[in-house]
Amino acid sequence: MKKIIIDCDPGIDDALALLLAASSDKLELLAVTTVTGNRPVAITARNARRILDAAGKMQVPVYAGAALPLGYAEARCNLVHGEDGLGGVGFGADRSVQTGHAATRLIELLLEHEEGSITLVAIGPLTNLALAERLSPGILKRARQLLIMGGALRCPGNVTPAAEFNFYADPVAAEIVITAEASIVLFPLDVTHQVVMSPEWIQSFSTIDTHCGRLAADMLEAYAKLDPLLHDACPVAYLFDSSLFEGEPCAVTVDCRHGPTEGYAMSWFGSQIEGRRENVQAITKVHDVALLTLVRSSINMLS
Repeated sequence: MKKIIIDCDPGIDDALALLLAASSDKLELLAVTTVTGNRPVAITARNARRILDAAGKMQVPVYAGAALPLGYAEARCNLVHGEDGLGGVGFGADRSVQTGHAATRLIELLLEHEEGSITLVAIGPLTNLALAERLSPGILKRARQLLIMGGALRCPGNVTPAAEFNFYADPVAAEIVITAEASIVLFPLDVTHQVVMSPEWIQSFSTIDTHCGRLAADMLEAYAKLDPLLHDACPVAYLFDSSLFEGEPCAVTVDCRHGPTEGYAMSWFGSQIEGRRENVQAITKVHDVALLTLVRSSINMLS
């Protein structure tokens, strides 16, 4: 069984990723940590707790983390997912999240478990991971892998022409994590833009007569009108079946300077890498039909 921690900012696409992870008996979800991103951290933590409870994972702890990006006085949130982050879909009564900061708990879990035994799945801004690395230098190298959704390498960004949202929301954190010498598999917009949620696929969730199926159907109906792309499920799906994806090594650095290229993930591939360290395995292709089938069939297994 694979031990994983998911760091996220739910968010409807994060919600789908959490439901996907919850559906597998081959993944041991040690904890979910949340960060300010799609919505402020108090909301993302509440949303993670609500999603896990709906999926029957009441025992999985949720820890709230960074409220602000590193070096910025204000958070960079968006309203793509609605004021509540989940498209206004009703999840029922709320339960409290655990006490303690997400970054501290990340450090503790990585030290408590054998080195190389935990995979970190990061599908929001990377502030919590960067704080953990700053508080305990080298801690991210203890992870088996970091599976990160973020960046735009050979395609335009989705917030600015240069930057993808997660990296733009905290470019300093992204640079700290990307250069931490950990084993990183990166899922940039280059690949997530290949996974388009068709109206037919979204409509198919209405035939899943379970609580989670109905929640997914309602959330997707709200989300797909603005961004019909399955971003955050990609790193979780990689844990199910890495053969769904293809990638290549590259060197990446993140532009932290204020200005039009802030959050830009500059990348070097192939012969361009000469003289630079290959610090990322960049996923560049996905078998999209198989991935969409996996996501739907997995959520269909939840009650």
